[in-house]
Amino acid sequence: MEDQSDKARNSNQIKVIMVGSMAVGKTCLIAHYQSGKFLSDLPSTSGSSYVQIKKVINGKKYNLNLWDTAGQEKYDSLTKIFTKNANIIILVYSIVDKKSFAALDKWLNLVKETNNEEDFVLGIAANKSDLYKQYEVSDNQGKEYAKKNKAIWKSTSAKEGDKGIEELIDELLRIYLETKRNNINSDNIQLGSEHSKSKDHGCCKGGNKKKKKGMAQNDRNYSKVSNLSNTKDEEEDF
Repeated sequence: MEDQSDKARNSNQIKVIMVGSMAVGKTCLIAHYQSGKFLSDLPSTSGSSYVQIKKVINGKKYNLNLWDTAGQEKYDSLTKIFTKNANIIILVYSIVDKKSFAALDKWLNLVKETNNEEDFVLGIAANKSDLYKQYEVSDNQGKEYAKKNKAIWKSTSAKEGDKGIEELIDELLRIYLETKRNNINSDNIQLGSEHSKSKDHGCCKGGNKKKKKGMAQNDRNYSKVSNLSNTKDEEEDF
């Protein structure tokens, strides 16, 4: 019988969570990633919501479940629950709000309470880059924070024409899938070694080595579906 870890590895579902302080632009970034448009009149998120975006990467279909979480302190306990089993976590701060940058440690510690560091890929979005003339947090500060926490940093904006969030998510997807593939290959090698020892009583060292297939760099959206929706208990499949 397939255990839960095997199911997670073989699943076409990818869970991406955006966390950060209130009013840093998480909801607008998700709407921008989904539609390519800037929606300025979106309400503040209460609890959480998510959109599902279908992607084809290296010829395989995936459901990208992109979660939006509330930034108000009263929802912290819910945010911690919703981040559980995330594959990709994106910390969002506003470059015109130094308090939101200072709060990144809080958000990172919160997600680490329900996730092992080796189980997710971390990204950092320096949002509202279109307001660079009013910045309170420099790019260098953001990059240094990302380097310290082994994260991918990207300057982003929800304004039309900006590709920052698309580039960040695509890069995080590439890293996540590459890591997942390497883990599966590693497990297969270990299983093969154990089988060989059992069959040959540990006396043979030969055997064929599998070549690792490189991962293509060109990812593309399969389609973009639905508007921001309320939290669902079940995720749609392809």
